[in-house]
Amino acid sequence: MCVQRIQYGRLEAKKAGRRPKDGEIKTACSQACPTHAIVFGDFNDSSSELSNLFKDERSYHLLATIKTKPSVFYQTKVWNRESTGENHS
Repeated sequence: MCVQRIQYGRLEAKKAGRRPKDGEIKTACSQACPTHAIVFGDFNDSSSELSNLFKDERSYHLLATIKTKPSVFYQTKVWNRESTGENHS
């Protein structure tokens, strides 16, 4: 997860006497992703974009059933049920 970028961002924030701001540290993959599908942030900051994405009902961890507690989570695909004729109401 771009250790050099993370350490640099943390150091710059520390020099300024503060915590890193939301979105201030960008990993190479999140910066290069054209769809903004990769988000990096402080999960402990309840107002961060990352925390808000995790609260979404589509969020899940891989192997959550065996309680691995990974630091990466995913979101399920959004399906357009109206175009497929499915109705799950």
